[in-house]
Amino acid sequence: MRIDFEREGGYAPLQLEYHADTDVLPVETRDKLLDLVKRSKVMEIQQSDLERSSQSFPDAFTYKLSITEGGKSKSLSFNDITVPASLHPLLELFQELALEQRLKK
Repeated sequence: MRIDFEREGGYAPLQLEYHADTDVLPVETRDKLLDLVKRSKVMEIQQSDLERSSQSFPDAFTYKLSITEGGKSKSLSFNDITVPASLHPLLELFQELALEQRLKK
């Protein structure tokens, strides 16, 4: 599974990115990530379901998430207001991994 995650914006703008292929992740990280992807049902979420508001929220984080697995791809864009609750644990993990990845550079 290929993962591309980006978060930007917020009160003190800090951009975070996480890019990975689960085939090369440590087993514990890979298993946790795959479990959260499955439980979040992210591959079933439609972009149209995330566009509930056209209002601008200048201090909200915006997210871009792309997942590719076995010929299937899902790309979603959302913010702190429109994010489904089912994605919160997955976003938390991506943010942790993004910070770890940044510190290793």
